[in-house]
Amino acid sequence: MYTLALVDDETYILELLKDVFPWAEMGFKIVAYCSASHEMLAYLQENPVDVLLTDIILGGETGLELSEAARKIKPNIIIVILSAHSEFEYARTAMRLNIFDYLLKPITHEGVTKCFAAIRDKLDIARNLHKTNQDENYRLNLIKSYIDKHVGEDISLESMAALIAMNPAYFSRFFKRHQGMSFHDYLVARRMEKAIDLLQDPRNKVFEICAKVGYYGKQSFYKQFRKHTGLTPVQYRDRILQTREDEPYE
Repeated sequence: MYTLALVDDETYILELLKDVFPWAEMGFKIVAYCSASHEMLAYLQENPVDVLLTDIILGGETGLELSEAARKIKPNIIIVILSAHSEFEYARTAMRLNIFDYLLKPITHEGVTKCFAAIRDKLDIARNLHKTNQDENYRLNLIKSYIDKHVGEDISLESMAALIAMNPAYFSRFFKRHQGMSFHDYLVARRMEKAIDLLQDPRNKVFEICAKVGYYGKQSFYKQFRKHTGLTPVQYRDRILQTREDEPYE
């Protein structure tokens, strides 16, 4: 069970966050909840907290200011921002502060579940590394397993290096030495394999597949897919369907 702290200056939202979501089922225990930044910072000074979920607006302060202060107290704390604002400036600052996720209100059960499942996976890896002798093959397998489970999410060399407590430059060399290809090439290959698998089902639309394998621009997805297969996704699917039609009936 991992520890979770909640901050929101609106009491009724704080109560909803605390009581509506099945935190224990997701692997989290709420250890603190409050409505003001200074209260949470005082708690963080004295107590262990794995995850901080905070609203973006906290009276005269912001959740981003709280996040920056919390990082100084607990550098490894995972932070999720909750907000009704979708302005780019907020998101850009959140990225600079290495915010894990940015959930827009009204938050949904599906959105929270997906976010905290990914957080739990990340924390599990850190805990398992701490319990083992941190063998290099073990680290490599953890990364590959994480990529397989989260291939559609925003994955970077830097985030994976941090996940197994390695310097990014060293991780890059480590991965290529053990896997025989660069981290980027491996990630693209796994995404293309997932895309090919999804193309087998004609009910999956190409633009949906694009997002499910971690691409938010169709052009870059098509470029990588053609490079990997020699065909566009549509051409590849047409070939699959044609092959099925040409197969003799038993």
